[in-house]
Amino acid sequence: MSVKDVSKDLESSAAPVPTAPPVVSANRREVLIALGVSMTAPLFGCGGGGGSSAVAPPPSGTPPPAPTPTPTPTPTPPPPPPPPLTVTFDATATPGLTPNFAYLTGSAAVNPVFTFNGAAPSLITQFSPVFPGTNMVSAANSNADTFAPGTVYTTFLHTGMALDVTQYGFTDNVMVYIDDTFFARYGQALTSGVAQGGGASTITLASSSSAVSGYYNQYYVRIAGGAGTMNEVKQVMSYDGTTFIATVDSAWTTPPDGTTQYVIQEGTQPFVLDGSTGSIKYLHFTWSTAAARKITIEQGVFAGVSSDGTIGPAQLLATTPFMAIGDSFWEGDAGPTNVPNLVDTFAAALNWQTINLGQGNCGFIGTAIQRLNFQDRIAPPAEAWRVSLAAAGGTFTITVALNGGTSSSTTTPLAFNATQSQIQTALNALANVTTAGGNFVVARGDLSTPLIFVGHGIAGATLTVDTNQLTGGAVSVLGKYLGDVAENVPMDSGGNALPFYLLVSGSGNDTAPNATDAQVQAAATYVATQIVARFPTAKTIFVGVVGDCGAASNLIGPTDISRNAAIKAGAAPLPTINGKVPFIDTYAAGLNQPKIINGLGTVANPAPGTNNSNFKSITLPGHPTGAGSVFLATTLATMVKSLIGP
Repeated sequence: MSVKDVSKDLESSAAPVPTAPPVVSANRREVLIALGVSMTAPLFGCGGGGGSSAVAPPPSGTPPPAPTPTPTPTPTPPPPPPPPLTVTFDATATPGLTPNFAYLTGSAAVNPVFTFNGAAPSLITQFSPVFPGTNMVSAANSNADTFAPGTVYTTFLHTGMALDVTQYGFTDNVMVYIDDTFFARYGQALTSGVAQGGGASTITLASSSSAVSGYYNQYYVRIAGGAGTMNEVKQVMSYDGTTFIATVDSAWTTPPDGTTQYVIQEGTQPFVLDGSTGSIKYLHFTWSTAAARKITIEQGVFAGVSSDGTIGPAQLLATTPFMAIGDSFWEGDAGPTNVPNLVDTFAAALNWQTINLGQGNCGFIGTAIQRLNFQDRIAPPAEAWRVSLAAAGGTFTITVALNGGTSSSTTTPLAFNATQSQIQTALNALANVTTAGGNFVVARGDLSTPLIFVGHGIAGATLTVDTNQLTGGAVSVLGKYLGDVAENVPMDSGGNALPFYLLVSGSGNDTAPNATDAQVQAAATYVATQIVARFPTAKTIFVGVVGDCGAASNLIGPTDISRNAAIKAGAAPLPTINGKVPFIDTYAAGLNQPKIINGLGTVANPAPGTNNSNFKSITLPGHPTGAGSVFLATTLATMVKSLIGP
């Protein structure tokens, strides 16, 4: 299948609406109206004021003049429809366009026509000194992963008819906003295959498809070849894992048969193919008329655009800084979705500007290899380092000096491409680390992000690396790791910290028995205390658990309530907001009441079409679908507004 097959004509700059529509659209004004935020405008009309005067009647006996016929007003023609926008995706640049790279090769700054946010300006840096990375920016140190959704938001003004968004394949999804309104998400396809057959409004997927009923619900099927209308897209309304039959939302123009090639993807839009090799691809945006349009592109790595018109700076959507620390719900992972990330919808409702520090597989305590828990991400110990690992061959050793000069090093040299797990194991085997009862966590370290070494229970330790046996690069200790929040605190021109909102959300990754309520409360208390000490300009809000991938029920249980109570207790050291402990209780509905989002996944499956039945994904168990993400975000935004006030 050629990547040139992927195209979609969209008749306006509004995003396609899913069959199960989100509670609100991503347009800021519509979000505010939906949340009940008042919007006022001047009132115009007739009426007397102090300066008005009465009109005298005609003299007695004189007939009044004949009324002047009121001319029939000429009807105002309706505004013309917005010019059609066509979006395609392939590996061929549009000829004749002027490139505007994100990073000016050979200079020390990003291209000034682009306005970047989503990370501290000092953290938005050149991706690589080698082409194509030399033309790209990434927030290498601002988040847990270079590729985490929402790491960088790039805003600019486009005044032409054609725009190519350059893709090097280093990110798994791209979101586009046009004139501050969400347009579409371009992500990887879920799967593809050759159909076994089909009907007027069905398609029988390949026999290798999932045997779990509902697995593809709300995803979209695109015809990619064979029988059918090329690139016709339909949404899956139901899926039978026994027969592999997917029922779609409306009749096909031409029913599929056994020759039909299909792709299952997140939305109606073309998807960004896996480009882990770094191959160059382009999203082509083509308007029928030239106009000034504000474009915002959200992705982990931004390469630039090419245009037939002028590219210039544009104002950001909002100015109130906001950081979100949470798990994969906030990071942006979800099931089928053609809507903004949860954090974007949430921030739009509050008129906040996002720095998305969401990170999957972590919580106050819970974490996985390559990840850091909330304690280390917000308030790491002094014994934490950022380490650059870049070499083509050879080995290296790491030395930890501890307790007045006692020094230990890895007994077996580490390979130049050692994994985080291998490095962590080697450090934790050091004699002086084990004697002290300490341990290391080694996280991150991808194409652009430095490794993070966090040492616990090794107060006063120092770390050095011997790279004499390496070739084609080096391992170097870049300096102390201060945590994700510290690196992103907004500053004024004089280097003074500015006020910002910091939201720390509970996580289903803190699951019993690995994390008890007492342990979570102690961790949350530590985080709250450290925030107060380290970030005096932060307006911090703790949020209860918003999603639990391993939930056994859609209903709030006693363990859910006790976990939220532990997080609320941990929030006690935080400054109050309007006289209240700054905690959002996501289980406030009470025992045996429905959770904010429920539906499919690993929990009970309610009847199709009932309330919340489409809010959870089976494909990513326990995670929100697009509709669920928007519902959750707007619900939380309403709760936050009730805490902080207008």
